[in-house]
Amino acid sequence: MADRRLVCLAALALAFTGCGGGGARPPQKGTHASGAGGTGDTGDTGGTGDPEGGTRATAAATQPPAQGRVLTGADDGFAGRLTVGQTARLRLPLPEGGPEPTAEGDAVLLIRVSNVTGTGHREWELRAVHPGTTRIRIPRTPTAAPATLTLTVT
Repeated sequence: MADRRLVCLAALALAFTGCGGGGARPPQKGTHASGAGGTGDTGDTGGTGDPEGGTRATAAATQPPAQGRVLTGADDGFAGRLTVGQTARLRLPLPEGGPEPTAEGDAVLLIRVSNVTGTGHREWELRAVHPGTTRIRIPRTPTAAPATLTLTVT
């Protein structure tokens, strides 16, 4: 009986260690619902919707996706994109009751996640709620400038 349990546990452990494949999981791609055949033309712009000849969407499309990422203070300067409804995480080694990150803009909500395990880290969900740009400022030591993350929601 004990041998059967040991074999079952070994098989289970082997199955779980082989599931990850050893690589990082790529972020999920968002979907884009196109409009009813329009070009986005708002006048004499060549169909781009932008008088400069480019598109605002092009700039957001060149940013890496932030969906599913865990961002930290080490990601200072990160500029990423989310689509409405997608989320990312912000995890910081800040003590409870210490300084909080702040959001400038209302395209992304900064939602505090309760830490019930006592890991010494605090975590926030970054939830895209409508198109726009939000800058998140992350406090550091009193002598260092805050880190900044920029999220563009499409």
